[in-house]
Amino acid sequence: MKKVGIILLAAGNSKRYGGIKLLDTMDDKKMYLHIFDQVYEISDLTKVVVTQYEEIYEKALEYGYYPVKNPEPDLGISHSIHLGLRKILEIEPNVDGVLFSVCDQPYLKRSTLEHLINNYKISEKELASLVYDGTLGNPCIIGKKYFLDLFTLSGDVGGKKVIKKHLEDLELIMAEDQKELIDIDIKQ
Repeated sequence: MKKVGIILLAAGNSKRYGGIKLLDTMDDKKMYLHIFDQVYEISDLTKVVVTQYEEIYEKALEYGYYPVKNPEPDLGISHSIHLGLRKILEIEPNVDGVLFSVCDQPYLKRSTLEHLINNYKISEKELASLVYDGTLGNPCIIGKKYFLDLFTLSGDVGGKKVIKKHLEDLELIMAEDQKELIDIDIKQ
């Protein structure tokens, strides 16, 4: 069975949001804590958090995650992916795939994350992504076969570029609810 790790991406500048969205409160909880709590309940996985924010870094330590500082978030999401992937490979060099998730999807459920992970583990495919009504969403899992492709990404380009190049190697996992795929980009 495949060994999976998790990288939570929490370093963005929230330019469209008009403030630091991850530190904003939503449903009586800081936005980033929604995914922290869902992922925390999933056991036996190495969990890395990439962030520029001290509060998120400290909370990651409290949760038992491995935090990584991103002092250059302006380099784009690709830089956070590189930092997180280096860290997870340092901790767990034999990892078969990594689930990448952003921290601004407060409606994502633990059961959906577990469904994605479990289906990836038994799949013959090296890529997996949530999908709803034909639309690819986050999070996704990228297998070690494509780690070098991730390291070639630059700017504000994420793992979807790798996935779209290798659709024949993609396992699609239906999200329980379309709302789970919503990432918060503007204040509600």
